Amino acid sequence: MNSSALPLLLHLIPDDPEPVRDQIARQLSDRIVRGALSAGDSLPGHRLLARQHRVAPSTVQAAYELLAADGLLTGEGGDDPRVAKLDPERRRKFVENLQLEKLVAQELGRRELEMARDVQRRLLPPPELTGPGWQVAGRCLPARVVAGDFFDVLRRADGGVDVVVADVAGKGFAASLIMASVKAMLPFVTAEVGVAESLAQLNNRLALELGRGEFVALTLARYRPSERSVELANAGAPDPYLVRPGQLPEPLTVPGPRLPLGVRQEVAYASRTVELADDARLLMLTDGLPEARDAAGEPLGYEALELMLAREPSTGSPFSWLTGLFDRVQQRTGRVPEDDWTAALLVPSMTEGAS
Repeated sequence: MNSSALPLLLHLIPDDPEPVRDQIARQLSDRIVRGALSAGDSLPGHRLLARQHRVAPSTVQAAYELLAADGLLTGEGGDDPRVAKLDPERRRKFVENLQLEKLVAQELGRRELEMARDVQRRLLPPPELTGPGWQVAGRCLPARVVAGDFFDVLRRADGGVDVVVADVAGKGFAASLIMASVKAMLPFVTAEVGVAESLAQLNNRLALELGRGEFVALTLARYRPSERSVELANAGAPDPYLVRPGQLPEPLTVPGPRLPLGVRQEVAYASRTVELADDARLLMLTDGLPEARDAAGEPLGYEALELMLAREPSTGSPFSWLTGLFDRVQQRTGRVPEDDWTAALLVPSMTEGAS
């Protein structure tokens, strides 16, 4: 073992799709080609590097053999590996190959994101849905190519409807995968039990599946047209608003625990039932709208949002009303959203049809 070997700190991810052997070879190759490791520099023997990073010695030895085959290392058996001398032309070719690999990875990443965006759009319901005695409009404006927020509309056998608005912690591709998983669970969880028990069951499932720092803030509303009532349960999302013409909106706070889904098991969620008069609308939203920031970095705030809601005209379709609200928040903040903006609007109606 060479005591003069340079200490090496590598960032290895055991569960990554890229094998640990290839991670070691790639990171060392990059340092050699960029000149961070110079010709003649001595590297730790394969056993020492394996102990330092808690991997198998055979894995490190295999990585060293890959680098030796590429002409980047010298030494036998991985016991005294040294950085080989690269002439300028050979170094240039290695740099070109590294750049090409990065471009390929970026292109594949872009294509995968575009595919994920298209799949996610197909998972969301249409922006307007109508059933016997109700209308629902929804909008989801992603801050990135794909969103962690979503809304859903679930028709019930008794003619009622469940409306869901949810916000997955984080953004981008990882959050969108959790979003797809939650959305797939919802119809099965909500079919036979009340809204509070639905959240409890969903929470228990997610607590087993999600990792540390992963959770879902979600509001579930169940509207019964025959009773003109809506039952609400809330797991860490902003309070829904009861909106009436010419009045300040009423935040509908649900009693009991408000812990987001997936944080811990066995949370006893509660529910609240309110009447939904003919001229009233129920607005459900994630925190992206009230926390939208202006050019100075100041959030819009819930008070300013409530004033906007009080001034929104009561005419027009639910979707045009929702679009008008999004437009006014955009005009007020004047910025591209830093977080997903998602909301759903439930409106009672006299229609008996469904579309």
